[in-house]
Amino acid sequence: MIAPIPVPHHYLGVWQRTFLQSVAGVDKSSRVYWLQTPVLHADIRIPADRPAFKDKKSLLDFSLSELQQLARQKGFAGETSVIGNSCLWLRHIDFQPPGFGHDIGNMEFSGTQILETGIAGNYSEIWERLPDSQGATYAFQFEEENSAYPTYKPQSGILVVSGDYFIFARDRVIALPQSLSLETLLIEKKFTQPQLIELLDFEVSFGRVANGNIPWEIQLSTLPFREGNSLITASAWADITQAKDEYVQHDSTWNGTLARRWMLPQE
Repeated sequence: MIAPIPVPHHYLGVWQRTFLQSVAGVDKSSRVYWLQTPVLHADIRIPADRPAFKDKKSLLDFSLSELQQLARQKGFAGETSVIGNSCLWLRHIDFQPPGFGHDIGNMEFSGTQILETGIAGNYSEIWERLPDSQGATYAFQFEEENSAYPTYKPQSGILVVSGDYFIFARDRVIALPQSLSLETLLIEKKFTQPQLIELLDFEVSFGRVANGNIPWEIQLSTLPFREGNSLITASAWADITQAKDEYVQHDSTWNGTLARRWMLPQE
């Protein structure tokens, strides 16, 4: 197997999108973060008008219409490839259904800012690097078995860390068919509430490693009830980073108990 080529060093860190212009219009308010390590990346995109859902403790607490609101979120993770000024994001897992083209952009760097323009699509984005995101980077892949889904194959995921920030991305248990968007898919097919929960149980969580009294605090997530909680404990992180081969983490979650098998770093 050929090892992937690391991206140039000036890509590393966490980038916050401050501007998007596309065929849909201009967006300056969605909460969008992209974390890049030498090979792996993760990205989370939460619409500005998504409710906080502070009263929810799990997806079981959401009504059918509230679950449908979550379908507008975006998030993905995978490998990054850079050739010249072109950057290609290969999505290993994706909150949205498989699309009809590549995610590739032309990147122009200017200090702590990137101007990205679409190569396979008509858009332009401005990204600003977060100052506390430069520093040591880590990237792990994992598989987890959840007692809530005993008949499904293990869920896969990626954890990337850069400086004081992390993004954790974990796949759903079922594969989505190709569609323009998850919203479109929900319109095309009628899903029951239990089926919607399976579709939307895809976690992308963004946060800070050292954040006052809550280390590894999740500050933004496709599962809103995860916000304000800790992703992992400091001792679990030490076990993961010090493991010689792999580390199995046992934990409880909103819908069951899980065994998460962390694999050796990919970079």
